[in-house]
Amino acid sequence: MVPRKLMDEHYDENHAPMNCALCKETIDRESWDLHKSEKCPQRMVACEYCEFELPAIDLNEHQIQDVCGNRTEHCQTCRKYIRLREWIGHEMQCHTNSNGSAETSRTIPEREVRPPAPVRPARPAHGSQHKRLLFTIAVTGIAVMVGSILFQRD
Repeated sequence: MVPRKLMDEHYDENHAPMNCALCKETIDRESWDLHKSEKCPQRMVACEYCEFELPAIDLNEHQIQDVCGNRTEHCQTCRKYIRLREWIGHEMQCHTNSNGSAETSRTIPEREVRPPAPVRPARPAHGSQHKRLLFTIAVTGIAVMVGSILFQRD
């Protein structure tokens, strides 16, 4: 039981609806964790093909643009390069043995069949974007300095 003098504080901390900063929707406190992790259309998600992070609402369009899913991985079984968005269909169609199951190097439920992760050196996410931004800032700063020297008024 909550004392009357603490009732408002208790309500605000435990029961009051919350406003999502990303999508501006008002959410019941009981649903907040689910909304934050799975339901908010503006939550950041990583594309399964290119690992680029973008809002969940834009993910489908990003993958349909004929850019993202066009990245290829080498299929060890047939020695061909397969588009990532076609990988599961490729496994099912081209590598099915006589009993109808896909030939994979290990047994994985059908919904989880994915290409092996490419071996890449560890680097910070979006490192090249950060370097480009710093380069742009540096060039802009130099241009401002040169411009101020050339166009000085005495």
